[in-house]
Amino acid sequence: MCGICGFANLDGEPVDDGAGRRMMELLRHRGPDGDGTLVRSAPGATRRPSVFLGHRRLKIIDLSDAARQPMPNETKTVWVTFNGEIYNFRELRAELRQCGHEFRSASDTETIVHAYEQFGDDFIRHLDGMFAFALWDEPRARLVLARDRSGKKPLYYIADGARFTFAQEIKALLACPWVEPHVAADHIPEYLVFGYVPGPRTMYRGVYQVPPGSYMIVDAAGVSGPRRYWELKFSDRAPAGIRSAAEAARRVRELLTQAVARRMISDVPLGALLSGGLDSSIVVGIMSQLTQEPVRTFTAGFPGDLSYDEQPYAEAAAKKFRTRHTVLVLRGEVGSLVETLLWHHDQPYGDYSAVPTYLVAQLARQHVTVALNGDGGDEVFAGYERFLAAMLAAKIPSAVAPLGRTISRWLPNGDGYYSPRRRLERFFFQAHTSVEERFAGWMSLFDAPTVATLMGPGPEADLAAEHLFGSLRQPDQRLATLPLLQRLLHLNFTTYLPDDLHVKMDRMSMAHGLETRSPMLDTALVEFVASLPPEMKIRRGQLKYILRLAFRDMLPRELLRRRKHGFTAPVDRWFRHELRPYAEETLLARDAHVNDYLRADAIRSLYREHKEERKNNGDRLWALLNLEVWLRMLRRGDLRQRMTRPGQIAVDAVGAQ
Repeated sequence: MCGICGFANLDGEPVDDGAGRRMMELLRHRGPDGDGTLVRSAPGATRRPSVFLGHRRLKIIDLSDAARQPMPNETKTVWVTFNGEIYNFRELRAELRQCGHEFRSASDTETIVHAYEQFGDDFIRHLDGMFAFALWDEPRARLVLARDRSGKKPLYYIADGARFTFAQEIKALLACPWVEPHVAADHIPEYLVFGYVPGPRTMYRGVYQVPPGSYMIVDAAGVSGPRRYWELKFSDRAPAGIRSAAEAARRVRELLTQAVARRMISDVPLGALLSGGLDSSIVVGIMSQLTQEPVRTFTAGFPGDLSYDEQPYAEAAAKKFRTRHTVLVLRGEVGSLVETLLWHHDQPYGDYSAVPTYLVAQLARQHVTVALNGDGGDEVFAGYERFLAAMLAAKIPSAVAPLGRTISRWLPNGDGYYSPRRRLERFFFQAHTSVEERFAGWMSLFDAPTVATLMGPGPEADLAAEHLFGSLRQPDQRLATLPLLQRLLHLNFTTYLPDDLHVKMDRMSMAHGLETRSPMLDTALVEFVASLPPEMKIRRGQLKYILRLAFRDMLPRELLRRRKHGFTAPVDRWFRHELRPYAEETLLARDAHVNDYLRADAIRSLYREHKEERKNNGDRLWALLNLEVWLRMLRRGDLRQRMTRPGQIAVDAVGAQ
């Protein structure tokens, strides 16, 4: 796991090595163990691009200098700067050796350059793992950039016609003197709805992401792509050879066990993030069967708030699998962390579960360098209650929605995770829209009318559903013929997973130089489960049916019966207590920068409504606070320089040390 960056001058202008070094410095947290560069200038007046490749190293596999990057092939004609892990590198290495390729390291990185030599542009399909990389083909003066299938590893770029600049975090792009940060104001409505700007766009004008499962080419002809090399295919019937749920469950167990085993390959200490949910508990259970030593596990908890505190369930799993378990108890004021989290995210990010994720990653890094997790289980196996709600909503006439909203207003305003009012309001939210838009509405922060109220008069207030929900449109007409659950799984996998969950885990773990691996997103597993019919994923109202069936003999009974509970935080309480002074000094300040884009009176109304406990707007206020603090940091130039004093919060670590 590392940090990569670089640029190509398409007109062959000499490379600004100093700019490249500044980019690398802003990625130091991703790779604290060393660095490396490659500079190639175009000879004479030829129309060959000149290129800079930068790399910050986090040592995971092959700790020797032989694994330093950028890494070449044996003839030093092909070079790569790479972040991630290639999980099939041993099998691929053996295949390439049989083809005559010579290896000088034991690193998985080296398989990339040799696979490119052997398979050409088709080489990416031979790589199974999580990755973002830039490969330089010296004879052809050609730069190839690629991102893994689900988008676990980030890769941003900006192309201005004369130069192509890329990095894993936007702040590294901002370090270049030729990049001027401009707010993409027209993306603010989407941010308010989703809590993120849907890819490939960002909150910066002209800055884009390489989409998941895609690659790009940069050469003398210019920039081409992105081009897709992989798409997840769903089916409405079981694959050949699978005649029952029991057979499917056995195959799921086999594939997931193999996925965990491949992700336990490491030359540095390894552990797991244990939330107490079904997915991470299964991963830890498999790990405990594959190793002689107790697995190191880490959990974050909220004392005194049972609705959000997952400690009891995590401890039940830790006891069952005899792990060396450590619990991080949060007891401090979270306002001090807001700027730190935003510095790592580079743009406003509305998911407040980033707070416990950042802190539990910080705890884990004190003991291990690699941590497995349960990310992706809900996306792959249909674990969110909104999937079940969508299937139910499709059968309920929209005329019933007004009655449902009326009933919800009479319920008490609880701020717990399972608040009945919160859930009923979500269920009847936008009942007149399409199933896909209603599905998105259940996980959105603001609805379109509220965003229009916040934006006020002006061109940016043209918030037609076609614009706000454009990222949810299914471009592949073949999906329209699939069952509803399969369509929603595809939607969730291609939007919420890469744009929210992957962003959170990557930035919050790499903030501490911790590599996180997700067995539930193994390619073979994901493709197999996608091929299973809906009734094997949700049966008689039970979510993740096939996963529970596959591991029912492994897990404690209380975990098998537990309702779905996301990894989250008591943000409603924060804005009435711990965060209240900070929010009032920033978001509600008369000179707040957010007032340049949103109506101050509408923001104050939301805050007052929440403070007086007439409605729970904690998640909305968190998104607005993040937008305001990001604007402040951007205008101060904080994102162009290293963070000198990260925010701190009071915590207690309880358990194994």
